[in-house]
Amino acid sequence: MLFKQKELRMRLIFTWLILFSIPVFVQARTESDYLLSDRDTTLVDQFFGLFETQEGADIPEAQRSKRKQVDELLNALTQRDGQLQFNGVATASLQTELVHKPNYQGVGSFDIFAFTSFGKHTILFFDLEAVGGDGPDQIIPNLSGLNADAGSTQSDEGIDHLVVLEAWAEFRALKDLLTVNVGKIDVTNYFDNNLHANDETSQFLSGAFVNSAALPAPINAPGIRLRTSFVNRFYLQFALSSLDNSGDDLMRNHFKIAETGFMLFPNTDWEANFRIYGFEHPAAGHSRGFGLSVDELVAGRFTVFGRYAKNEKKLAEWFGVEQAWSFGLGFKQLFLNREFNVGLAYGQTDPQALDAPEKLAELYISNQFNQWVYLSPHLQWLDPATANQKEHVLVGLRINFSY
Repeated sequence: MLFKQKELRMRLIFTWLILFSIPVFVQARTESDYLLSDRDTTLVDQFFGLFETQEGADIPEAQRSKRKQVDELLNALTQRDGQLQFNGVATASLQTELVHKPNYQGVGSFDIFAFTSFGKHTILFFDLEAVGGDGPDQIIPNLSGLNADAGSTQSDEGIDHLVVLEAWAEFRALKDLLTVNVGKIDVTNYFDNNLHANDETSQFLSGAFVNSAALPAPINAPGIRLRTSFVNRFYLQFALSSLDNSGDDLMRNHFKIAETGFMLFPNTDWEANFRIYGFEHPAAGHSRGFGLSVDELVAGRFTVFGRYAKNEKKLAEWFGVEQAWSFGLGFKQLFLNREFNVGLAYGQTDPQALDAPEKLAELYISNQFNQWVYLSPHLQWLDPATANQKEHVLVGLRINFSY
């Protein structure tokens, strides 16, 4: 037994060192090329040339994330009225267990963002997505979600399908004091946001660190969202969303959610955001719940975030989760002229019918190759709530392309 524990420990350390050494080796090799007066033209040097920083500014992590990238693109779009523009994100990940028999699970996804503007106050947006692979969640029962990017869009015959993930129009009025989004929307794009834990393609892979595990948000469906802001620091928003994507009976059975929040020290090294929201679900007898999300930047280098959400008894019985909380720390720094990010998070999800909570932790290290490509190894630990399940330790590797 002691030998097996030592063997497992060595496997974990060895695997993590290999994953971490890949991007560090590439970065170190690339940096050394700048010190050579005469560069070789061998295939090896051509390969490492792929990871050099080309002309143009690097894309910081906050703008590279899927949601932030869309926001930046939409803001810039108003200068090109009537022109259809395209952009997107592609992500691939590989995960496997270390404790039990390895079972490698791969997930690949890409999003194509299509958008145009009709003046300064009207925007039309589409998000077309295709996903292959269901990740480790299909073989490890859990509430938290081990890969929030998973969810195959393949047919039963194995044919890949491109789906319309979002399709909405945005209208702004009163000098942008009022914003209205209407169409097929994703309510988690607007509610329960968090600057440091909100995107599965560039930050944490685990679903519980993307949105609260206790938030019973419906699938992307027809809906409307209204937001008003004050002095760019305080805001109030409200949304209605259908429970399914059929488009039938749109005036009944809405998921309702409202949120208010404020920002301290905006655009500084100490920026902090506080949000509190409440929701009502018609499928659970209009039972309600609430949540909060906070994040803070410390000295421009360190990040702190936290979440908490709780459901009323009837909603908890229907959804299966009574409450959930999570918190985490992060660090970001330029290393060899490239962005380097570290994130560590821990959370607990309390099932409604069980006494013991589900526990989850994740560590990731994101390394920038150039302004388009990022690579990050991930280490996850899961302690399921069910008594008959053992702990799970997973190691993974994710690559992200912004185009």
